[in-house]
Amino acid sequence: MKLTVGLLLCLSIAITVNAQQAGSDTEIKELERKLDQAMRQVEQLTILIQSMREEIDRLKGERRNLTGSRAESVAPAPSSTGQTKLDNPLAEFTERIIEPELGHSEREGAITAKPEIFIQTRYAAAPIPSAASEFEPNLSLTRIEVRWAGKVADRVGARLEIQFHPAIDGSPEELVNDAFIEYYLNDHATIRVGQFIKPFGFEIQQSSAVRESPERGIFAGYFFPGQRDRGVMISGNLDFLGRSAIKNTHYFFGAFNGNRFFADTNRQLNYIIRLRKIFDRPRLAMGLSLQRGKQILPEGISGDNNENIIGVDFQYAIGRIGFRGEFAAGNTPSTLLSIEPEFAPAFRPGGHSSGGYFFATYRINSKDNLYARYDQFNGDPVTGRNVRAFNFGYFRKVGELSRLGFDYQFKNRPSFNNDAVNGRFHITWGIEF
Repeated sequence: MKLTVGLLLCLSIAITVNAQQAGSDTEIKELERKLDQAMRQVEQLTILIQSMREEIDRLKGERRNLTGSRAESVAPAPSSTGQTKLDNPLAEFTERIIEPELGHSEREGAITAKPEIFIQTRYAAAPIPSAASEFEPNLSLTRIEVRWAGKVADRVGARLEIQFHPAIDGSPEELVNDAFIEYYLNDHATIRVGQFIKPFGFEIQQSSAVRESPERGIFAGYFFPGQRDRGVMISGNLDFLGRSAIKNTHYFFGAFNGNRFFADTNRQLNYIIRLRKIFDRPRLAMGLSLQRGKQILPEGISGDNNENIIGVDFQYAIGRIGFRGEFAAGNTPSTLLSIEPEFAPAFRPGGHSSGGYFFATYRINSKDNLYARYDQFNGDPVTGRNVRAFNFGYFRKVGELSRLGFDYQFKNRPSFNNDAVNGRFHITWGIEF
């Protein structure tokens, strides 16, 4: 525009001067012809400038789109906060298998008056052999939960999660799931205090809203019934060290009451350490978890009262196929989940138990998935025997918020924990909004 104005000004001055000097009609006509010619050149120059601007904007847009497409095709690693926005369906599948946000803080969003709501219904049929007394048939509401979570100040976050299904089942004391406050020391460290999920392994922390199989692995119900405890934890990532070898490595250090959540009748704490590393290529995550603590013993019995557990886990995705595996071993738990201490019949001081699972899934398309899982627990504190189970199933996304799953299970004997699944056939439908 500056160039156009300058040309017009020069032409105007020239016309005025020449007109005053010459004064003849011939000279005026000649000047008018040159003015028309100059105006056409100005218009052509303006059009050229505009087209060049449009071409530059187009090339910049293509470059941004190309960068984004490349990032999606390799399923980029999450940021240091564990948050990644993925719109590619295959990348979403990878994120579901890896779950880079596992155990994340609430610093990414502001808390609102409107809660998140999770409802899960289930139909169960065909109890496994010798499990009639431990089987819950027909239709049930397995999850009814509401949650408020997010930042309440610049450095403070909180979560409150209430579950209503225990009240329906006659256990109102289990109404509070999560109730904690957290303080953000910096981008790489968060302190959390209150009642929350223990940071041990993958399956303990994985939400029921995204889990493929009806319930967690058998070992989870024995070693960590209820998944939650009351304590204090510091968590974050090690990106601040600036070394590529430990980039996307997350840490969790916590001290908890222990003793199966409710039955905490000693004055000793349990300590948990967890490290988890997420790799970009291949898309793999690996974790190591350790718990050291003490548990209560039945009256009149003395001996080893350790509650030490070690666990390893991995998650791996390649194309349409995903794998997960987890193994945990430690001292046999002395009590089951209960308000008052309920000692396991087969518990013996110094005994050891172990368990784990291997899970595989195949993504048919953006909505349909198949899966299979082998699950085993050795040293059941109720019977003293080993429990083995094999599940295979199918689940489908119903809209953006809901999921419907079908599961069939082979199991050699019942398990006894808070999320027991001792039937052969289950239909589970859940929605989270």
